[in-house]
Amino acid sequence: MDSKRLDAQSGHEFTLTALVPALAGANMIYGVGMIDAALAWDYASAYLQNEFLDMVLRVVDGITVNEETMSMDVIRDVGPGGEYISHDHTFARFRNQSNPTLMNRNTREAWEAAGSPDIVEKAYEKSMEVLASYTPEPREEAVQKDLDRIYADYEAAIAERTAAEKN
Repeated sequence: MDSKRLDAQSGHEFTLTALVPALAGANMIYGVGMIDAALAWDYASAYLQNEFLDMVLRVVDGITVNEETMSMDVIRDVGPGGEYISHDHTFARFRNQSNPTLMNRNTREAWEAAGSPDIVEKAYEKSMEVLASYTPEPREEAVQKDLDRIYADYEAAIAERTAAEKN
């Protein structure tokens, strides 16, 4: 992403960078949290982009079409010209589509009443909360031993190469 900070440009760039490969079947999305042509990494950007990725993966998953999702019984119940928004079936399922924590889906009035929170400010606030409260689980002993061995092998190879270059 070329944007120098978390802003509309970075959101647009990340979404395109994530959506196209995801739709093509990629099994890894590159660049979460990166800004300024990958010269910098931003905690809040990573937090917000994680939310974007949830939505991208939702798109990639497609729309499930089956008896439950087609709701033919509800269609028959409501009938021509009826409304589905207040139907129990709709209400029980509408949050399954997407449930963002940063994006505001309230009315303008509700958003203003809440102080007109900015998504970037919220992303920085939430990312700092995660950093302050996160406690990683220790690695399994066997995994740590493997990592220590890999690191020791690498250090030995560097030392050998350095010694060979001096001779």
